[in-house]
Amino acid sequence: MNYQMSSALAQGGMTEVVLVGSDSNDVRITSVKLVEMINTFRAEEGNTTEKQHNHLMRDIKLEIEVLEKAGIGQSNFGLASYNDAQGKERPCYSLNKAGVLQMLNKESAVVRYKTVQYIEKLEKENKTLKKDSYMIDDPVERAKAWIKEQEEKKVIELENAKNRKLLEEQEPKIAFANAITASKNAILVRELARLISQNGIKIGERSLYAWLRENGYVEKNSTKATQKAINLKVLELVERTSPDKEGNFHTNFTTYVTPKGQAYFIVKFLERKEMEE
Repeated sequence: MNYQMSSALAQGGMTEVVLVGSDSNDVRITSVKLVEMINTFRAEEGNTTEKQHNHLMRDIKLEIEVLEKAGIGQSNFGLASYNDAQGKERPCYSLNKAGVLQMLNKESAVVRYKTVQYIEKLEKENKTLKKDSYMIDDPVERAKAWIKEQEEKKVIELENAKNRKLLEEQEPKIAFANAITASKNAILVRELARLISQNGIKIGERSLYAWLRENGYVEKNSTKATQKAINLKVLELVERTSPDKEGNFHTNFTTYVTPKGQAYFIVKFLERKEMEE
């Protein structure tokens, strides 16, 4: 995705990094500019801790990886570049408004509020740079502008239709991702079966155990996790010792699905469902 610099919005020397989509009203800023904004607004509220650009780059990369693992396509982030103080080209990310909000989730309310205000100001300024066809005096140029507007309108309509279809296809994946994100604890296998069933793939505890055995995650004729599953950190064994009526102690093992395992197995079942369809 290519972006052009808006001269009306460019500010500063080597940090002219406010980007405007050339064929839409989508205002994007680079990760370099976002770091500047975060640090400026932090300082205004008395926070002297500065965020480093390489840390933001790392956070964005992780955000993209998590979404991709959950099967969620995204256009909030794009690869871009900028020239540093020595004039060398460096990699960075470009973010739209939604992407900026994603990366501000750990910032204070003041920083989030001021950053959103700044972006909304850019959006308003960006709109003033463009004239609708009816505002152009020259009839030939007005006709050209009208044709371009209609072409852009058709492209937007097609993109919206594609996005609606994509959203419908990804809806179960998003539901899974939300459920996993909310879960920070290991759960029982029957709870994983319930979670999978709630999201469109019907399976019970026994069937899930059978699948886990067939694929080497649980020992045959047992409910104990295999060493393979433990090494992958998708299942874990909890050992408990308790006495019987006669006072003899017995050791019992319970298999739990880790948060990583929940994501791992859910993706496995989604992939299987897609192959069957």
